[in-house]
Amino acid sequence: MRFQFSFWLFFVFLLTLYGCSSVRVNSDFDPAVDFSTIHTYNWKKVKIQDDVLAQNQLLYKSLTRAIDRYLQTRGYQKTEPNSADVLVAIHAGVKEKMRLTDRGPGTRGYYSDPWNRPWRGRGVPYGSRIDVSYYTEGTLVVDIVERKKQELIWRGLGTGIVHDSSNREKKANAIDEYVRKILDQFPPGYKAKK
Repeated sequence: MRFQFSFWLFFVFLLTLYGCSSVRVNSDFDPAVDFSTIHTYNWKKVKIQDDVLAQNQLLYKSLTRAIDRYLQTRGYQKTEPNSADVLVAIHAGVKEKMRLTDRGPGTRGYYSDPWNRPWRGRGVPYGSRIDVSYYTEGTLVVDIVERKKQELIWRGLGTGIVHDSSNREKKANAIDEYVRKILDQFPPGYKAKK
């Protein structure tokens, strides 16, 4: 049962990454750190409970390659793990969400009364209609860890809604969008070119 649930989470997150058209980002950092001294990086594997990336190495590799490309275009060099200034770790999670939409009185649509008669409003007073929809939201977390002290110094999060897509180009573009939008926040104060 645990395997089936974990596989389902991976599948949903895979769709989330591959089909998102917009990503909401947020970041936080340690203000005591001088980010201008960071020039090199490498990767750090993390074990997080329910990490959907742990369920699929192909998705993990796609993300790490995209992050490598982005950091290197920004001038950071990938070096040996024991000499890097920082270590990068990624993990991801998914959540089921519910959205309520009040269509208001007299809304015409598939379930509305075609003659707009409030007394026949599907059991809702005055003919109002509330639409309920469910969706899955996925969040990718990118952590930057100071190597010597093994302390988290920066965290970026990208969150998006699941949309299915089997198009390889769309998948790659969605991964690049997640990575770019998250890492446009690193280091703090960095102004991405528009």
